[in-house]
Amino acid sequence: MNLVEICEGEVKIDVPDFDDSEGPKEKGEGVFYNPSMKKSRDIFISFLNSWADEGIRFLDGMGASGIRGMRAAKETPISDITINDVSEEAVDLIKKNVEKNSIEATTTNDSVEKHLLENRYQYDYIDIDPFGTPVPYYPLAARCVSHQGVIGVTATDTAVLCGTYPKTCLRRYSSYPANNWCKHENGLRILLAYCAREAARHNRWIKPLLSYFEGHHFRTYLQIGEGKQKADRCIEKVKRVRFDEGGWKRNNLKVNRSSGPFWIGELFSKATLKNMDEMGSLDENLISLWEKESKFHPFFYDTNKISSILKIAPPSIEEIEKKLDQKGFKISRTHFSPTGIKTDAGYEELKDIFSDISDQTLVSK
Repeated sequence: MNLVEICEGEVKIDVPDFDDSEGPKEKGEGVFYNPSMKKSRDIFISFLNSWADEGIRFLDGMGASGIRGMRAAKETPISDITINDVSEEAVDLIKKNVEKNSIEATTTNDSVEKHLLENRYQYDYIDIDPFGTPVPYYPLAARCVSHQGVIGVTATDTAVLCGTYPKTCLRRYSSYPANNWCKHENGLRILLAYCAREAARHNRWIKPLLSYFEGHHFRTYLQIGEGKQKADRCIEKVKRVRFDEGGWKRNNLKVNRSSGPFWIGELFSKATLKNMDEMGSLDENLISLWEKESKFHPFFYDTNKISSILKIAPPSIEEIEKKLDQKGFKISRTHFSPTGIKTDAGYEELKDIFSDISDQTLVSK
């Protein structure tokens, strides 16, 4: 195994030589390290520092290179850390890198399922970061995390969740995807709806603390606890939605014409975002964007989509923002799309605003 040293955060580890190009990677054989997930791991460290304390019991359930667990040991207050992987080769390398970085961490060589069953309620934080879908692993993690503990969940099967493979999405997540302008928000909300339903099967509730789409994956941090009534309230936030032209509306009837179910609750905890912002260890613009869009209802409008329907040139976001402000509406950009906006204005009102801007542009010419 040809090893190279990489530095990420405050950790230096030896990993098998890897493809350092951008975007998703093939898992291949041997110990897996994905440099494209560095930003995700930076967010992970910022989140942990906003939430965790020294007494947290932490499990990296699918350690691979072990980089998440080792960074948590080096860069957060957490001192009780276990890094697990089913691969003996991976665990041997993790042990060497733990020693190399003078980290105190327990390493175990088990399937994540076996480890969770043998250590039920022993962990306050469980990280599930698979290659592909989290569906085989999340239900057990949701049952086994301590009361009000947190699970970090990654899904890299974005094509499935975003609607490219609707039959696969239905099999995995019991949801009809919508491959439209909202596909990335749709995908994240399908994942969260699945997480809520699976937790509720065991009278457990979820509270999303931080949920986002980035690059080629979805990531969510879910607080999970016991309670039938709170689990019922979570299920009330799982709804079907019917998309029409450039807009949408909730629809519990005419199932053949609707998509979902989606999670229509919040994606972020305002307290979590505030804590992350105050720490200042992450891109302030990203946190500010999350804070702004968290104030709006689910789903967004796409400026290119509306312009295409109206057969006009897309107005600038600044022009749209100015018009909305004049009419007393609010607006936010969204991290899901560079051409997306969230607003409390309705679809018909937006179409009128787009047409007004287009008419004014023609007159000025």
